[in-house]
Amino acid sequence: MNFEKLSKIYFSPSGTTEKIVNEVAKNFNMTRENYDLLSFDESKTFTDELVIIGIPVFDGRIPKLACKRLSKIKGTDTKAIVVLNYGNINYGDALLELVELLKENDFHIVGVATTVSQHSQFNEVGSNRPDASDMERINEFSRKVIEKLNSNTQNEIFVSGYKPFPDYKTPDFSVLCDENLCIECMDCVYTCPEEAISELTPTETNLDDCTRCTTCINVCPENARSFGGDTYQSELENAISNSLERNEVEFFL
Repeated sequence: MNFEKLSKIYFSPSGTTEKIVNEVAKNFNMTRENYDLLSFDESKTFTDELVIIGIPVFDGRIPKLACKRLSKIKGTDTKAIVVLNYGNINYGDALLELVELLKENDFHIVGVATTVSQHSQFNEVGSNRPDASDMERINEFSRKVIEKLNSNTQNEIFVSGYKPFPDYKTPDFSVLCDENLCIECMDCVYTCPEEAISELTPTETNLDDCTRCTTCINVCPENARSFGGDTYQSELENAISNSLERNEVEFFL
């Protein structure tokens, strides 16, 4: 295994996908670079490094903005470790979508893991995950990838999924802001990847632009922002009923 460095590429509004990418990365003793797709929006080609790519699932798809930004990132038969992170319901066709995109962009995929985290929109689902058991499995996956790289094993990885991929859907529920808690620090304004929050009215969110990605909720220092509205409770109950079984980390090597 001979790489100049390790490049971590991730889209992580809630922070859990980044956490899992970092857990994989700590198994590799090499210089690291970060590319956060919430803010990184440039064309770039990766050549002599090893790449870890971590993307969450939004309603059975990879997030539209993540897909758009990831499309600008190319390899040159560059070896890549892929992490698809989801909230214990199911990952739909997102795994196939992500793997196909990376193959089209000339990445050589050496390992894929589907990982489970606390659901970003419905925190009661997959609560407190990834837990110690998840981390043990993630590190087992990392060790197996290292073994594969050291043995110079060459094989194509196939994953499940169906095409055509379903249309993107935006949840009907709202993003709320408690004006009594908001200190107008503007963190939500400057970090929103969709620019759905204005400096002039930071307690309001343009729901037509918002994808409910949770960036603003997670960055708020006062916990002033949350999901709500007429449909949120019913969607929460539906999510809980569809996630009663514990899903585990899966490997594709």
